[in-house]
This record gives sequence, C-alpha cells and structure tokens, in this order.
Amino acid sequence: MFDLPPEVKDVMNRIDSLNLTAESPGGNFNMSILAIYFHQIPHKDIHLNWVNSTFDLKDDQYQEALGIIVAVPGFWLILTLLFFLIFFLSRCCDVNSKKKKKLTCCKCCLCLFTVISVAVIAVGMYGNFKTHQGMIKVQNSSSHIAQNIEELHRLTSQIDNGIVKDIHDNLNLSLNRATGPIIKEYSLVQVIADNVSEMRKECNSANSLIASIKSRIIDRTNFAQIDRLNLPEKEMIRTIFTWAMLASLLFVGMILICGICKHSRCLLILFSVLGLLSLVICWVLASIYIGFCVAVSDLCINPKPFVYKYLPRENPQLNYYLECDEQTTNIYAKEIEQILTHMEKIKQGYDKIQSDCKNKCTDLQFVQIMENVGKNYFTIHDKITSFKDKSNCQMVHQNFESTLGYTCKDVLEGVTLMLLSAAVTGLIFTLLVLCASHTWINIRYKRNKAMTGENNDETDPFLPPVSTSSTVSSSASNIKRASNNHPDIGGSSMRPRYSHTPPQTPHFVPVPGYMANAPQLPTSSNGRSLSTKDEQLSFLTPPPSYEQVGQHGHPMHQPHHHPGLASVGPQYVGDIEMMRATQATKF
Repeated sequence: MFDLPPEVKDVMNRIDSLNLTAESPGGNFNMSILAIYFHQIPHKDIHLNWVNSTFDLKDDQYQEALGIIVAVPGFWLILTLLFFLIFFLSRCCDVNSKKKKKLTCCKCCLCLFTVISVAVIAVGMYGNFKTHQGMIKVQNSSSHIAQNIEELHRLTSQIDNGIVKDIHDNLNLSLNRATGPIIKEYSLVQVIADNVSEMRKECNSANSLIASIKSRIIDRTNFAQIDRLNLPEKEMIRTIFTWAMLASLLFVGMILICGICKHSRCLLILFSVLGLLSLVICWVLASIYIGFCVAVSDLCINPKPFVYKYLPRENPQLNYYLECDEQTTNIYAKEIEQILTHMEKIKQGYDKIQSDCKNKCTDLQFVQIMENVGKNYFTIHDKITSFKDKSNCQMVHQNFESTLGYTCKDVLEGVTLMLLSAAVTGLIFTLLVLCASHTWINIRYKRNKAMTGENNDETDPFLPPVSTSSTVSSSASNIKRASNNHPDIGGSSMRPRYSHTPPQTPHFVPVPGYMANAPQLPTSSNGRSLSTKDEQLSFLTPPPSYEQVGQHGHPMHQPHHHPGLASVGPQYVGDIEMMRATQATKF
C-alpha cells in the first residue's frame, strides 16, 4: 500500500537483518525475542494469585490478568492528571509573585524536548508501517490456508458429482441401450450388461469413499467466521487512525514551536490544553498496545492449545496439519488409493466393452455414451490426483507457520515500537506541559506589571518614575498632615483622594481708579453684586490664584491676617491644604 524511498527500505532491511529472533518452543517457526520478555510479565489476578499464561481469551482468569496489565498505563495517566491538578492550583496561588524569573532555560528545554518528541513520534510512524506490512503478510498466509481447505472441498465435490453424474448415469443409459437389435452378436449382450453392472458397483464404492473424505476435511465455516471479521478493512481503518493520531501529536508539537518563537502566551496556553489531551491519547494507546503485545507473546510461546480449543471438532485433522513433518503420511492416502483402485476397475470394464463393441455394436448412441464415460474417467482421475497432492499437510503447515511467524515477529515488533513511542511521548509531553505552563504564567506576570504602572514608558511617559505604593503612601501622609493642622476640616467635609473641587471665590476689592467710569452698583454687606447676572460678570475680575490667596496675599491686604481669608473661614483654608496635598501627590 505504502511505498517508501529506497534509502528508507535499505535502513529497514538492515534493522530486520539484526539477530532479534528466536525459535518458538511451541512450533517450528521464528519469533521475535521480544515475545519472551513480554511473556515473562507477571500474570496475576485481582487477588495477586498467579494465572496460567497460556493464551486463552475464553478463560476469565486470563482475561482478568490481562486487564490488570492493560490498566497500568491508565493508572499512571490518572496520577499524572492529579499531579497537574495540584501543579496548576499551586501556580494559581503563586501568580502574584513579584520575583523576576528568566525564561531562557525553559525555552531551551522546550525546544530540545520538542525535537526529541518529534523523533519519537517518527519511530511510532515506522512501527505503524511495519505493523501494517506484517498484517498484510498474516492475511495473505492465512488466506492461503483457507484457500487450500476450500480447494479440497471443491475437488471432493467435483469428484463426487463426476462419479455420480458423468459415469454412473451414463452407465445406466448404456445398460438400457445394450439390447439385441443394436449388437450383431447376441452373445455379447449379456457380457456387456455384466461389465456395465460391475462398473456401476465400482462407482458406488468410490462415491462412498469420497463422501467419507468430505466428512473428514476441516469445516469451511471455521474460515467463514474469520472472513466475517473483515480483517483487511479493519486493519486499513486502524492504520489510518494511527497515522491521524501521530499526525495530531506532531501538530501539537508545531504549536509549541510557534509559541516559543513568537513568545506568544496564547499559543503556549493552547499547547498546554492540547498537551493534556495528547497525554490522554498517548497513555490510552499505550494501554492497548501493551495488552496486545502480552497476548500475542503468550500465543507465540504456545499456539497449539488455543487452536485446539478454538476448533474442538477438528482435532484429528488439526493434529495432522499442526504436527506435520516430512515423515507424516497423508491421512487421506488410504481412501485415495481405494478410489483409484475402483476407478481402475471402471477403466478396465470400459476398455473391455470398447474392444468387444469395436466392430459389433451398431447403435451409435450406445457408442457415444461409452465414449463419454471414457472422457469423464480421465477427468475424474486427474482431479483425484490433484486432491492427493493438495491434501498433503506440508502446504497448510507451511502457511500456518508463516502466519505465526509474521504475527510473532513483524507485527509484534511494530506494535512494540508504537508502544515505546506512545509511552515515551507521554512522558515527554508531561515535561513539555510543565515547562510551557511555567513559561506562559510568567509571561502573563510581566504584562500585568506593565498594566499596574511599573512600566512608566507604556502608561505615562511624561511622569517621573514613582511607584504606585510610594504614591499612595505619600498621598496618605499629606492628607493626614493636613487634617492634623486643621481638625475642623475633617468629618463630612473631607473630599475623596483624587477629587478636584475648586475653592470658593473670595471677595476681591479692585484698586483705586480701576473701572472708574463704570456705573456704581449697589452691593451687599459681603461685597457681592445684587444686580443681574450679566452685570456681575462684567464687573467682577477673575479670582486670584491659590498662591496669591494662600501665601503672598493681595496688594490691598497685609500679611499675617488676610482680610479675604477672614471672611471665608477655616473651611477655605482646609480646602487649600487638601489641594496642596493633592498637587504634591501628583508630582
């Protein structure tokens, strides 16, 4: 299905040429040495009792022991997820730490382990390819066994039909035609009738032997059950699914590489989430692969008990095929020899009739019937000889050993590579998620520091570098000092820290000669105009600044006791002190 470059095939042939095979103790086929190690994994039930390690999927204890082995990677996955839960909770508590941490080491570790994970995933891809090739070989060799058994059934059916229909029925027709009018010498009528009767008896005997042979051939329904499993289609689905899983792991690794290069917090968070999902995928696949490897290894060590138990009605024939060697005789040899003997007698009777009727039989239909009997005899004889050759146990035995050899070497080694790839990738992704989480958490801390005002170039480049804590403490101290100097400004007259309320406008007395030509307006006791709003605005001047009122005073007022302040009262002074504290806080 998949074609590889010649260089890759050369590397694969070198790897396969390594001496990693051993002879199976339960058969004459070579298996991978890995089967011995997997078979030595302890097989114990839930009560920690030893279980027979012979492959038997119908045994409840064996299934329980195999399930415990499968559950080991799943238990490790649960511990890993609990560890990550504790890790992220602890990182949430440490997120406001102001200690600066360098990320260069984390980035280098992420790059290094990402490259290693890519190499490990590539090993898993090679294992998937090797497994697929091995499964194709297993399917071909097992199909050859099914074809051989099917061929035996087909040949026996053809021999049976040929003897019954092509010979026996024609002999009946010839016997009906063997009468006096068609034969010149009446003395030959009885001779021909006797020969035809003998030939019919021989046909019946041969037919009974063929029926006996058919009943002893392995039932074809056993292979029909295997065909209903649709192994080729399921293997194709498994191969494509595995390619998709490995490609998704590579895609997750590429997301991490992009996040490192761009210093992107979003990509690193995305990798952390997908990395946890990848961990689940890796350890689930590892559970499936280790269960498969252990089960196949148990089968490779001793495959015959499973085959005998799977086909209980075929034990004599199975023993013939499984224990086959060069010295084994054909179990159908005796029946075949008897059938050939009966067929030889049929041939002798046919030759005698032909010699007697050469010049004395005048009925052309009788002659044609006898010629058909002769032709069918040779056809059936050839089929019997073909059945004798194909019923030899060597062909089925070789295909059986080839099936076990491909299963216990190519398939087992490929699944072992995928098991190692999944387990190592799971461990590496654990480290990658830890480092990536540590990295993006610190990236978020740096951005928050810029938002809180510690990076003044981004917040307000025109202000001096004063920290937030010092600003708040300075503002609090100024307000406290103002409240101590003027206790009357406390309580309900206090303003918020950053509110800016302008002070009341004090009475401003113009200098002599100012606005001399302006019309005189009546004023109240506090100097404010009682005229309309427009006239007020045209008469009054802008208020003085805070420095003129609070420190220097107006030219018409003397120092120490400002007349304007006397009319305003302490409330105005408290507002001035508060504004001073606010201005000091700003600068």
